[in-house]
Amino acid sequence: MAFITREDGVHFVIPSYRDVLVAKKSAVQSEVMALSQNYGEYITMQRKGPEQYEVAFSPDTGYLLGETVWHYFNRPMDMIYCEAIPNTTEAILVIVKSGSVYLDGSFPKESIPEELVIFLTQQNNFEIYVYGDVPISEKPEEGKFSFEAASVKSFKKLDEPAFKNLPLLKAYNFQLVDIVIKEQGIGVFPVKEVVIGAIGLVIGWYLISTIFFGKKVEAPRVEANPYQKYVDDMSSPAPDEIIAATIDMLKTLYGAPGWTVTTIACKGSTIEALMQSNGTSVASLQKWAAEKQFDFSIKPAGIVLTQNLNLKSRQKPKYIYKNNEVIAIIIDNLSRVYSGNAIALSAGKKTGPFSSSKIIISVVDTTPMVISLIGDQLKGLPIKLTSITLANTKETLRGSIEMDVYGN
Repeated sequence: MAFITREDGVHFVIPSYRDVLVAKKSAVQSEVMALSQNYGEYITMQRKGPEQYEVAFSPDTGYLLGETVWHYFNRPMDMIYCEAIPNTTEAILVIVKSGSVYLDGSFPKESIPEELVIFLTQQNNFEIYVYGDVPISEKPEEGKFSFEAASVKSFKKLDEPAFKNLPLLKAYNFQLVDIVIKEQGIGVFPVKEVVIGAIGLVIGWYLISTIFFGKKVEAPRVEANPYQKYVDDMSSPAPDEIIAATIDMLKTLYGAPGWTVTTIACKGSTIEALMQSNGTSVASLQKWAAEKQFDFSIKPAGIVLTQNLNLKSRQKPKYIYKNNEVIAIIIDNLSRVYSGNAIALSAGKKTGPFSSSKIIISVVDTTPMVISLIGDQLKGLPIKLTSITLANTKETLRGSIEMDVYGN
């Protein structure tokens, strides 16, 4: 079956082919066009990095089944979902391994254990969700498939089916190849090659003048690289690594005995945390901070713990991309992990041959895991993260993530 139709008439598609393509825009376009000849003229396409795309192909329109179900359950790394289809002997089955959809579709119930048996020989950490009479059970049961407890992170029997509540996400909507290619079009400007070429021309002109005219001439002055600020800012630590380090630091601070972290802020390469006592002495926090290699200080705002991140810089960029293209990718990526109007965008600022825009992502009543997922969506993009400020309230977080986005 190429798709499953919901009661409201929406098609959820089982793609004929999925792949991750790694290449420059021109090569990706040629490869996508070639693959569509064999696997279908409708595709979904998500940018995973400047030169990495996740593509699914189908001869039918509709929405990706596996990825939509995965999004519905907050994108766990390993997941199994099985839902009985009413008035049939079939069930919907979605399997996710290592953050990618391994299998999705509608299957006869008796064949589902055959699809799962391969995982008995692997190390797994599945989040399992089931609804209705399906051949999967939490504990050994006659006629049903079950995993060893060590392979199951959680097992939940749902009170209602997920299929009828799946969101219709633009990122997972199959459209004609030409439309998707146009939406994903990337204007690539080879900064490094242009600079090297310009220097080569200057040197060549100087050598020719000296050899053929028999005299030394003053070489023209080489102007400063107009892309230097872009190169410098893009050589800063990656935004996803900064966010991951901040969340790791926050989890460490949660363990401060008798103290609560009220706010945590990251600016540059330094993290500062404001601490509040739950009735425990300052001396105990000072001792704990020394063990965890935090700098301890008492300021007018309260007791502050500070630590440097010591993150590595990124490699110097080879290309510059369209500013609007990058912003669109950020918005689409963020919509997969955090709903609502969370992004505020400033007007672009022109700096020589490139421009920058400031983006502020606001988060309310969220968790460290969601903040980490937001960081994952920024991986590989031309972003300089300028600050993170999070307030810790009743085990949820609220605050903002500020960044500069670069492009031409």
